[in-house]
Amino acid sequence: MSVITRVKTAFLSLLAIALIVLTVAVLGTSKFNTPNEFELIQLDSGWTISHGSEYHYIESLVNSYTGLANSGNIIVIRTTLPDLTSYSDIPICICFRSILSTVDVYVDDALVYTFGHDYVEKGKMIPKVYNFVPLPKNCSKKTLQIRFTAQENSAFSGFSPVYLGTYNDICNQLLEPKRLSVVVGIFLMMFGFILLIISPFMLMSSSKDTSIFFSATTSLAMGMYIFCFNDLFWIVSDNPALYTFLEYLSLFLIPPSIMGFVLFDGRDRNKKIVAYGFLGSLLFVLTVTLMHIFNIAHICNFVVLFHFTVLIQGVYMVITLTISLRKRLKEKSEFRGVALSTVFLVAGLLVFMICAQIDIIVFNILKYSAEGEQSASINFTTVGALLFMICLFLNYFYHRIEYLSESSVKEKLEGIAYTDALTGIANRARCELTLAKLDDDYTIISLDLDYLKYTNDNYGHTEGDHLLKGFAAILKESFTEALLIGRMGGDEFIVVLPYIDEERCERAIKCMVDLMCFRTSKEEHIRYSASWGYATNKELSFKAGATAQDVYLLADTKMYSMKKQHHNQSLGRLYDDLLKTFSQKGGNSNEI
Repeated sequence: MSVITRVKTAFLSLLAIALIVLTVAVLGTSKFNTPNEFELIQLDSGWTISHGSEYHYIESLVNSYTGLANSGNIIVIRTTLPDLTSYSDIPICICFRSILSTVDVYVDDALVYTFGHDYVEKGKMIPKVYNFVPLPKNCSKKTLQIRFTAQENSAFSGFSPVYLGTYNDICNQLLEPKRLSVVVGIFLMMFGFILLIISPFMLMSSSKDTSIFFSATTSLAMGMYIFCFNDLFWIVSDNPALYTFLEYLSLFLIPPSIMGFVLFDGRDRNKKIVAYGFLGSLLFVLTVTLMHIFNIAHICNFVVLFHFTVLIQGVYMVITLTISLRKRLKEKSEFRGVALSTVFLVAGLLVFMICAQIDIIVFNILKYSAEGEQSASINFTTVGALLFMICLFLNYFYHRIEYLSESSVKEKLEGIAYTDALTGIANRARCELTLAKLDDDYTIISLDLDYLKYTNDNYGHTEGDHLLKGFAAILKESFTEALLIGRMGGDEFIVVLPYIDEERCERAIKCMVDLMCFRTSKEEHIRYSASWGYATNKELSFKAGATAQDVYLLADTKMYSMKKQHHNQSLGRLYDDLLKTFSQKGGNSNEI
């Protein structure tokens, strides 16, 4: 890797890191928060909790812990509403979050809100949702009671904050801390959609790149999960069951998408193991999705299994990619010496896996501890996903550069292997390869350059090489539509035209003759002359199944009949040159 390339790579990497830091710093600040129009109250103290036979008073609702709520457990929380006279003419509500549970809200034993019972009747999974409960007028100092009934095992632990105020102020309070998640989620989904649109074109291109499809699904899954986990779809959708299902589905799709990218991108040399992991992850997603759709088992019940398997897969992916990177860096192959794309892929995947594992560990600690999962976040995963997608983009960018570099080197090597070093046109190997692949209509012209031996013997091989190079230039200028112009060896040349048209062929040959006459007039010793013959694959003398080699032999036969005529003319030139030589010698003797 050159010094300039290293500097550019370091600069680009630092720029990406700076972009991440700047994004987090700007979106995480409170300077952009909208001031509340009215007073917003968090009802955090003065609650009592009853869970089964237990009944106790708590100082802080968000810091309380009643253990895991399993299917059928009922938890009731009660408090006295504050003085609400300042809201006398303003519609107000309370807002809190529930997870996989039915909700019933009472004000002085009067039911004012209910959620989730229709899902229970149908046997469906109850979604995670923010409950906005309008409060009746004149409810100051009245008792507020919220009843949670868990409908899944390990449904939830802990409680979310309960806000009291106007709908707009509560929405601002919920959204402003999630500004980073909104921006990153939208970016990832838009980036994924763009890649998804591009992927069919890349698949049909010469590179047959399928990895970009899995880049698209990875970006879409990450963006979707960030949006769903942070309950951001309720802004635009009134279908909580859908985005709760999408939260689990997008989470489960991230591992197979990443493994599919690595598998089809060809970075991991243990393709069999990666393929098994990819197919296993995909089968897991399909199985749990179908079981959820047909109401056999709810998709939320597979999270623990997913956490366990994704930990194993993630560790394996990082280890194998790191080993592959080290091997590639040790290789001194001209094609694999740089491995910049793999560096970015491994770095991005490593950072994302560390961030995701931190959030998974923290989530499980909170769920089984006093704080409860309601306070869990995926901020590390959000930043890690953004960094990973930027690294994925840089990986793809540098992978394209490496691919083009390899292609360029291969073309140069093929040029050396298939190009005649003296004339710069195709050599015999390239000619035979082209003849073997010929199809459809074509015309083959066999040419033999005259006076090559004569020029070498009388004026030296330098002049003979000049004659060969000049004749090759004449062929390239004359047969501009040729599929192939090559030197078969010595003074033998070949031209393949991708059509059958005698008139066009004769025009090109006449152009060649005119150029030979013109170049001869400019030379002192060299005379350009050639014999030729041409044949097509539609010649009447050919039987069905004739090959291009048969057509070439027929053209060669026709060429030799012209060569006999040129041979007699060359003898005449030899006689003229001898007379000229004797005349010059005689003049010199007279002077002496």
